[in-house]
Amino acid sequence: MKKLLLIITILTQLLLSATPEQVERYISISNSEEQLISLESQFSRMQKNINSIAKEESSSYDMQLLSIRFREYIEKNISENEMDEIMEQYKNVVLLQFVSLQNNTDYDEGAAKAYMKELQTEENATVRIDLLDEISEKLYKKENIGILFDDLMKPLMQNSKGSSQIDDDVMKKSKEAYIKKMIESGKVETVYSTREFSIEELEELLKIVKTPAIDQESSVIFTATAYALKEFFLSMASRYDVSKHKR
Repeated sequence: MKKLLLIITILTQLLLSATPEQVERYISISNSEEQLISLESQFSRMQKNINSIAKEESSSYDMQLLSIRFREYIEKNISENEMDEIMEQYKNVVLLQFVSLQNNTDYDEGAAKAYMKELQTEENATVRIDLLDEISEKLYKKENIGILFDDLMKPLMQNSKGSSQIDDDVMKKSKEAYIKKMIESGKVETVYSTREFSIEELEELLKIVKTPAIDQESSVIFTATAYALKEFFLSMASRYDVSKHKR
């Protein structure tokens, strides 16, 4: 009986999982491919820097695994029907425009922060800021960002040189600081990316990010990112000296 239940469970999971074709289409339309390429490049440089600082021979992590693991997680954790619902939202031109702007390689953090100050003096500033606050809160949830810390930063710190200096209180404060910084950075990027959006377009975007489909997408993507990067972060741990990276 147990064996039969196991077989039925596995078959059910296979039937419910998103197809590889759906995943590829989603990654293409959502600009996840560009983000993955950027991550691979960014962490490749990080790996070289840490190897250089460590001054020791060490094998390098295969960055192509990031993309493979990212796709694998999405396929296993979003069903066909759920992926259809997500892709339905991506038919909306406002969401497509927002995603495109968020992946703009010309993003300037300094200019974005300057715009945040300018925004306070604009007409309808209160309405605009309130809408952007809601949008950002939906896209950068504390619990989702916490997954990144727990699955990436925490194992890195715990397995690095100098990890004996890290107690529960230090880890808790590090997590709080990480989440706060990520939420603030996410909000600044959201505000800057939508600076040309009208109030009506922001209202439409808020409706989209409030849908269960996009809420689930956001949660899965954060977790998929953590899953994709976890082995890489662990591979760096023995060469990472936490005492040299304290803030």
